[in-house]
This record gives sequence, C-alpha cells and structure tokens, in this order.
Amino acid sequence: MNVQFACNAPEAVTRDFGRPKCPRCGSVLLIAEVSEFNLRGCIRHIWSCDDCAHEFVTSITL
Repeated sequence: MNVQFACNAPEAVTRDFGRPKCPRCGSVLLIAEVSEFNLRGCIRHIWSCDDCAHEFVTSITL
C-alpha cells in the first residue's frame, strides 16, 4: 500500500503541529480530556495518553 499526501509539506510541519507530547512515552496528544477555566484567569488542561495511559496536567495563565 502506498501512502499519498494531498500536499508536499516539510516534515517539521507534519510531525506534531505544535501539540503537547506525553512526558512518559513522547506520543503527540491531540485533545485534552478536560479543560477548565477559572475566574483568576487560569486555563487548565488534563491530558491522557492513548499509547501509555499516562495522565498529566498543563495550565496557562492569562
């Protein structure tokens, strides 16, 4: 089977799209399991890796 791409993008663009990686196995994560916003201006994302089931939290302060 041959894989064909719709465009010729550089490998750096198609690799991870700037998404977070699992700190345990390095897999690229696409969607957070939970996202929360509080009135202090903090957005918290809870992630779960599909490959190794590791869970971790990231946060952004606005």
